Amino acid sequence: MKKNQHKLIMSFGILLILLGGFGFGFTYVYDHRPCDNLSGYCDIDFQTGVDINGKVTTANLTILDYRFSGSAMKPAITLICDDNIFNMKASVRQTPPSYSIAFYNDKTTLKNTNKLFVEFPPESFDAIKKADVITIQYSYENGDKVSLPLSEPDMDYWKTHLQ
Repeated sequence: MKKNQHKLIMSFGILLILLGGFGFGFTYVYDHRPCDNLSGYCDIDFQTGVDINGKVTTANLTILDYRFSGSAMKPAITLICDDNIFNMKASVRQTPPSYSIAFYNDKTTLKNTNKLFVEFPPESFDAIKKADVITIQYSYENGDKVSLPLSEPDMDYWKTHLQ
């Protein structure tokens, strides 16, 4: 009987180690998911504001990135339009994960919601309208960095709204 208990405890311990390794591997891969454009990696919302004459006066971007990591976003973003680089300060907020099974949501359940809001400087508007490639870069306090270009539909959307 004692030998069976020892085998059971060892089997359970090995199972826990395997599950822990799988869980860590899954969360690491999710937080470092490969994507070829920004909207494939996170949720983005680009909006512009116009004055009474219809001229674009403001443009801002909101990024929602859902991650298992508890590390917060740094309050900065870099906009790269071909050879033009714009470093901007941003507002960030992190919302802790939901643990509710009854209200399961594939984005927020067990994941931190990181929200970044930035207003683009007016001098960036022409660079965005003329750019062939627009890349957004932001980072996290733990050293993780995201640097992804906009997709063609997103770039067309941005350029149309800045006209």
